[in-house]
Amino acid sequence: MADPIFADRDGVQGAPRAAGRAVVRPGRPRDPEVDEAIVSTALRMLAETGYARLTMDAVAARAGVGKASLYRRFPTKERLVLEAIRHRHERERPAVPDTGSLHRDILTHLRALIRHRQEQAEALRAVASEVMVNPELAAEFRRQVAGGLLAGFRLIVGRALERGELPPGTDVDLLAMLPLALLHQLRLAGEPVDERQAKRIADEFFGPRSGPGRTA
Repeated sequence: MADPIFADRDGVQGAPRAAGRAVVRPGRPRDPEVDEAIVSTALRMLAETGYARLTMDAVAARAGVGKASLYRRFPTKERLVLEAIRHRHERERPAVPDTGSLHRDILTHLRALIRHRQEQAEALRAVASEVMVNPELAAEFRRQVAGGLLAGFRLIVGRALERGELPPGTDVDLLAMLPLALLHQLRLAGEPVDERQAKRIADEFFGPRSGPGRTA
């Protein structure tokens, strides 16, 4: 009989012996339903209890999965929380628009991202304080979450350069950082980060009369 600790819903079964030696069989592929149960539960509990009080055992119990399944996927709580947030962002993050206009693309995408962030506010607040004091978590958060957001703006700016809306030699990477950097500074200044601010950024820095948005 397989060890029950390692033979839960998607566990690796014991290896039978043949001709005096073990025959290694690949385990069953990971069950996407288990993945979804774990990350959804982690996000709900993160919003309810905060990062410090969240425990791996509690997530496994509420998600209805074995501890072995949880720890094979996420060896630490940091990994679990980051993956949960990344999974939710990738699944629900607005698609990058392609309207044929740099200004409209920036405005549309900023508005959608602001609405999306408001929907995820509880989970993000729960992990924000830990990000401030945990360098490893902060680095992974920037790589997995902020990196995905930056890639969207890089795509928008790159398309505008190809269309001739931006002059040759435009620093695509630097210009793509501008919308997120401005939102961050507005947040630090205590100003409301809303759709009005999205229009303010798009009009001032990416409109037809702005420096970056002048047609080459």
